[in-house]
Amino acid sequence: MNRRTFLTALPVLAFSAGIISRLVPERGVPGAFIEDDEWNWWRNLPRTLLSASDDPFAAALIQAAARRSDIRIVYAGGSEAGGSRVISPLGVFTVEGYEGVYVSALCHRRNAERVFRLDRIEAVA
Repeated sequence: MNRRTFLTALPVLAFSAGIISRLVPERGVPGAFIEDDEWNWWRNLPRTLLSASDDPFAAALIQAAARRSDIRIVYAGGSEAGGSRVISPLGVFTVEGYEGVYVSALCHRRNAERVFRLDRIEAVA
């Protein structure tokens, strides 16, 4: 099993078994692995996984993560602001000490795991 297959399967396994906090207790977000370099300090902060939300974008992303399905977003942040991206959400979460909600996902454009701020997502389809 390669990393992408594992990361894609982890949210569904964790949600269905109800053990997400035991799988990644230090952050509670599937796919968020600790790496030892100065650029990943933010990833080491405590995170709280969301399983439901009143926000329609967050709810759509939570459902996509649970179903392991791809979803298209229009993202106002990043290097290509306003661009459409197809992502495979891994989890929607908050970070201790920071305002806002985030989604960890595999970005098909970059072919890598990325974190997107929910307030910078302009559309979800």
